[in-house]
Amino acid sequence: MMRLNYQRHCYQLLRRKAMCGLFVLIFPLIFPCLFTPFTHASPSTFSEWNVPKPRHLRLLRSALQRERLTGEQSDLWAPLADQGWRPYLGSVNAPSLPQKSEGYLQVFLDGGLNQQRMGICDAVAVAKILNATLVIPHLEVNPVWQDSSSFMDIFDVDHFMNVLKDDIPIIKVLPDEFSWSTREYYATAIRGTRIKRAPVHASANWYLENVFPVLQSNGIAAISPFSHRLSFDNLPSEIQQLRCKVNFKALVFVPHIRALGDALVHRLRYPPGQSQASSTDYLRETTDQNGKQNPQKFVVLHLRFDKV
Repeated sequence: MMRLNYQRHCYQLLRRKAMCGLFVLIFPLIFPCLFTPFTHASPSTFSEWNVPKPRHLRLLRSALQRERLTGEQSDLWAPLADQGWRPYLGSVNAPSLPQKSEGYLQVFLDGGLNQQRMGICDAVAVAKILNATLVIPHLEVNPVWQDSSSFMDIFDVDHFMNVLKDDIPIIKVLPDEFSWSTREYYATAIRGTRIKRAPVHASANWYLENVFPVLQSNGIAAISPFSHRLSFDNLPSEIQQLRCKVNFKALVFVPHIRALGDALVHRLRYPPGQSQASSTDYLRETTDQNGKQNPQKFVVLHLRFDKV
């Protein structure tokens, strides 16, 4: 009798537990509004009432699209197909230095560094056209950057002169008899040795007709301003080749600028770790960890800032 009562008690206890469990499952179905805050707070068994929002669908589509574009983006870094471009440096005839110079050619270059670099190439070409001795070009102070660096501060002047030694005569400083020909001298008055109105993209004939007589009469000619003052059209091939030789071989930055550029490129291709990133001496350090990681890709932007 006691055993039968015990079994009945256990059966009733299990039944009550089952009813409680069933009630817990059915209650949210009867009153779902009571559980809405919990569904937004964190994932739960009732999260099926969360209606997908439009922004979630946009994020999902964006993620799927990124996966599809992975292969296409890798093509951006692939080498360009050969378009037939070749160096224009090789000359059929060996460079020949003229036996006698007609005089000294000075140029005063304005604009930014890129314009001044192009002006240096043009100055060498004009000196060749006029059979003149080129004085190392003077770099004007740019009103925007206020940089007073000289040619020798930026470019390796000895390398420049050595590469072009068989093309034109070049000197760093004027001889004493022409030491008066300075930037300050031409800024104070109108001078007969200054060519002020050289047209933009002037032809070789223009220089022969307007600058060559000044050289013959005075032994020196100063062109200021000198920016984009030589044409790219209708020039002898050897003059065009000389321009390329100046730009791609003769003009080399001084060692400390090259070292800084190499360090910046190295840092972009091999990003430093946390310990290196906090070091202010990183650009002066040499690292041997290149083999431990693949070089990263980077994009360089040439930003223009114009003073209004």
